[in-house]
Amino acid sequence: MLGTTVIALCINVVLWVVTIILMIHYARLGKISRRQSMVNISNPTLPSVAIIIVAQEEGDKLRRHLPVFLEQKYPKEYQVIVVDIHSTDDTLKLLEQLEEQYPQLTHSSIPASARDISMQRLAMMLGMKTACTEWVIFTQADCCPQNDEWLATFMQTNTNGKNAIIGLTRYANCNNWLMRKRQFLRLWQQMLWIPFTENHHPYGADDTILAYRKSYFFEHNGFSSDSKLLAGASTLLVNKNISCQQCAVSVNQNAILVQDNPLPHTWLQERVFAIETRRQAKYKWLFRTWSAIKLLLPILYTVSTIIACIMWRSYPFVVVALAVLWISTHIIRDINFNRTARQLNINTYHIMLPFLCLAIPVWDIQAWIRWRFTNKRAFRKKFV
Repeated sequence: MLGTTVIALCINVVLWVVTIILMIHYARLGKISRRQSMVNISNPTLPSVAIIIVAQEEGDKLRRHLPVFLEQKYPKEYQVIVVDIHSTDDTLKLLEQLEEQYPQLTHSSIPASARDISMQRLAMMLGMKTACTEWVIFTQADCCPQNDEWLATFMQTNTNGKNAIIGLTRYANCNNWLMRKRQFLRLWQQMLWIPFTENHHPYGADDTILAYRKSYFFEHNGFSSDSKLLAGASTLLVNKNISCQQCAVSVNQNAILVQDNPLPHTWLQERVFAIETRRQAKYKWLFRTWSAIKLLLPILYTVSTIIACIMWRSYPFVVVALAVLWISTHIIRDINFNRTARQLNINTYHIMLPFLCLAIPVWDIQAWIRWRFTNKRAFRKKFV
């Protein structure tokens, strides 16, 4: 009996050590951002760049956000290309007015008759062909820079030998529970795949911000492997074509885009489409294993602590020590997670954090159920 209790205690201590390491990992993204924030943005080697904005029925968002893109303080030439997907609102009229004021702005349109390819991918490809620069940045009409130095800050990353730069986006306002939940899930995912990108392989990218080298895009036939998939263009573009050595991350707090809060049905649709995108990705099992370990190991450690406390209940000092170790893991997670959130100008969570972490599997299961009962043809461009 004594041997069994000792084994249980040893297992608990080992799980505590591994869990502490995982909790420290929450600080990785914040450390990367902090390190990049110390770099002077007056970099004479910044490349010329084109910003490609894909829009559809988003005239109001372009009216608010586009001037900020057009008034960036960038030491090199840059252009802004808006690709409109057959909008019926005042988008085209607005773009024509802004082109008279800003010579670096151009626009293209995709007609409603376009077929046999995802509209998102077709718009990105059209913008890429229109661009006169080697580097392009893909983004969306509902995103906006925080200031006029966003572009210089984002592109300050060393591009030598790189073919892609991954960035971050946060939601604009998280003053209610629903938006704080969405921002938490987004931040938690970013904490997973940004360090994973640096150490192993670029698993994916946020569809709202990705810089890509134009020549490399056409050299690898762009979206040829998933041309009809409606979502996940940036994620699969990075996942299938970019290696760890070819990818850089730009997570300086001033390089983060701010995205308008999505409507509830839009956010749910994005979650479902993300599952379909994941099915097409490479290295998904490695990444999902890493995600499961980081999510489930704290739960396993908690169960192990309870079992060890029951076995050693005759020794109060051992029970107290186990309780202190268990509490320490939550304190370290809270400190590291919220320090990263503050570094990225995102609201902190503190008391809510343990409950939100426990809710992640529930949200994932809900999204999987929606995906499971969705007609798979809904994820692809229909032949018309």
